[in-house]
Amino acid sequence: MSDRRKDSSKNNLHDVLAPSDDKLVLVHHLERKREFLTILAKRIEDLRSLSDEEVRKELRLLPKDIRSQIRDFDRLTQIEREVTLQTNAFSRRIRKHCPTLTATEVSVAVYIRGGLSARQISDLLFVSSRAIEKHRQSIRRKLGLTADINIVEYLEAL
Repeated sequence: MSDRRKDSSKNNLHDVLAPSDDKLVLVHHLERKREFLTILAKRIEDLRSLSDEEVRKELRLLPKDIRSQIRDFDRLTQIEREVTLQTNAFSRRIRKHCPTLTATEVSVAVYIRGGLSARQISDLLFVSSRAIEKHRQSIRRKLGLTADINIVEYLEAL
């Protein structure tokens, strides 16, 4: 049954950078919890087809897996808090540096600073890649960046 278990503690850049606003943090956190609960429900349903000994063995494993997931959720919550603090600090710095940036441009700048591609950012913000490219151009223009300046390095230095 262990091959059906999925490691929901895996983090990718999307998970780490996504918390640019509290609602998005909550959505991602709830998605991970829902995924675990779905897996847990499937494991419990699968108990019906097992022998008594296999059921007892699986029932011994379930509490351990649940405790492990709780620890993972707690760690992810702490990571999300830290990222949110860092993101908020960067947002304040970039707004101070360039007050003409819109809220969307600030969000896009956060993701650009994190090294995400236009496609990745568009997936996160539910807009087209072309829209992200236009935001990127607008950010460059408002920051006064010429074509020879790397926007990621510039934003990291802020």
